[in-house]
Amino acid sequence: MTETSGIWPDETDETILAQLREVHEVLDAPPADLTDRVLFTIAVAGLDAEIARMQDEQMVGSGARGTERTRTISFDADSLTIMITATDMPDGRVRIDGWLAPAGPWHVELRVRGERADARESPAVTADDAGRFVFPAVRHGLAQFVVRRPGGAGPESIVVTPAVTL
Repeated sequence: MTETSGIWPDETDETILAQLREVHEVLDAPPADLTDRVLFTIAVAGLDAEIARMQDEQMVGSGARGTERTRTISFDADSLTIMITATDMPDGRVRIDGWLAPAGPWHVELRVRGERADARESPAVTADDAGRFVFPAVRHGLAQFVVRRPGGAGPESIVVTPAVTL
């Protein structure tokens, strides 16, 4: 056995820690795009908004031979419930049908990472009086919804969903 000087970490400790670091990087490395995903998600942090929580997600196939997939995701906030259905389209994009409760002509903005450099240019629609809205062709990727009550003021007039992958 070798005698230690009582200083930690010594050379042996450094070697062991380096090996542990290498194993961790191989077995549990962070996603390569983690920084981009975090920045995308917090980009609306400057908004005085209510943050919705994801409540439920369901994946439904179109049959044994079909390639079309449909996901239904529900978000819930104190002032608004948002439900979306994302359907894979044959052209490789996604159709998003959504419903808001309480219903009304809310302004719905869809932020898709990498889609637009300027959030003011993000695709946006106005829900109909029944609370229904549609984005007919969206590319796959990380997406987030920003929903604004028309003419509203205060944090309850803006609801932001967590980012989801379409």
